[in-house]
Amino acid sequence: MIDLKITANKNALLKGFDNETYALLQLTDKGTKSLMSKNKPLNISIVIDRSGSMSGHPLEEAKKSAIMMVQNMTNKDRISIVTYDDFADVIVPSTFCSNKESIIEAIVSIRTGGTTNLHEGWLLGAEEVAKYKNNKSINRVLLLSDGNANRGLTDINEISSQCSGLADTGITTSTYGLGIQFNEYLMIEMANNGLGQSYYGETAEDLLDPFKEEFELLQNIVATNIQLKYKSPKFINTKLMNNFRRDDQKSCWFMPDIAKDGEGWALFKINIDKSHIKTKAIEVIRCEVSYKNNDGKTIYCDPVKLILEPLSPNAFEVIAENQKVASRIEEITVANIQLEAIHAARVHNWEQVDFLINRAKNISKDNEWLSNSLRALERYSKSRRTEHFSKEAMYSSAKIDKRLVANNEENWSMDEENLKAAYLRRKIERGKRM
Repeated sequence: MIDLKITANKNALLKGFDNETYALLQLTDKGTKSLMSKNKPLNISIVIDRSGSMSGHPLEEAKKSAIMMVQNMTNKDRISIVTYDDFADVIVPSTFCSNKESIIEAIVSIRTGGTTNLHEGWLLGAEEVAKYKNNKSINRVLLLSDGNANRGLTDINEISSQCSGLADTGITTSTYGLGIQFNEYLMIEMANNGLGQSYYGETAEDLLDPFKEEFELLQNIVATNIQLKYKSPKFINTKLMNNFRRDDQKSCWFMPDIAKDGEGWALFKINIDKSHIKTKAIEVIRCEVSYKNNDGKTIYCDPVKLILEPLSPNAFEVIAENQKVASRIEEITVANIQLEAIHAARVHNWEQVDFLINRAKNISKDNEWLSNSLRALERYSKSRRTEHFSKEAMYSSAKIDKRLVANNEENWSMDEENLKAAYLRRKIERGKRM
């Protein structure tokens, strides 16, 4: 059961003034214990880049990550293994994980080859998943690459569109980038449109951590295909601040999957002209959410609405700001600043990058997690390492935008984060091990 709650950063409107306020929609899993025995079986394909650049340590770590997943899967889970260079090959057709030794032997036998036909590898993995797709399984392609797609279909928009179309059929895509030569725009867009997760490892040693994070997420998912619709009166300008994929035909946004002990969220920015703020309370936004549970059934949550009453300046002033809403505003603001900084770094305007990082640090000075993350990002900036900076900033921004918040999340500390499920941890650097 997913519960909905919507909260304003201040639970009132300021009479006599133009108002800019924020609303936080929270999606919380309330059925964790009852669902312990009803986890969805996995139906996944691991698609591994075997191009020449993966030779040696990178490929060995990729194989180690795939083997880790196989070892932890159950007999009810299905897996296929696909590799690609100039061409893609299915080295393990989709099979139940009952004979793990033969699957692991096939993974160990992978050798490096030529160029990077990423699209063909992804498509072949998707075809393996599609053979046994059903609503009661987690159907996902896990794609790994350390380079640019340079053979076959390479257009980002077309590949992303195909990921979107496949997700609409119930097959999602998560991506893993390795090193600094891969195209982070392609990998993040594939995951965003494919309704999966995006990860990267700066070095081969950093690769196992995101694989563990994804695997724990897949094992603990309680809600998929989460569709969000919202509506405000015509005189109110409402903007969804998260970068969720929109379906224009359904007039909805797709939110990330929710896993046990995690809270999904969406942040709205709301602007109201003072001429519409009189004496009566105003319904500023109404939200509707549907999702698929672990039985594959579509559940429609009761709609939630936010009603705010206009108050005089004196009365408005004494209302405290909701700290959880304030934190999400802070996070989204920092995520957007990081995207601005990427564009500046790409044209080597490091002075602007430094300015933006300092701006973000000032905004998040009371948030230890964000402050530590920004200090790490600043090191990349100071070294003027464009590719390193771009990838860390982009993956950090993407994670902030879509992260699951731990239930009863408290102040950040490394010790506390290490006790959480991997998919709930607030990492300082996205490309490094925790």
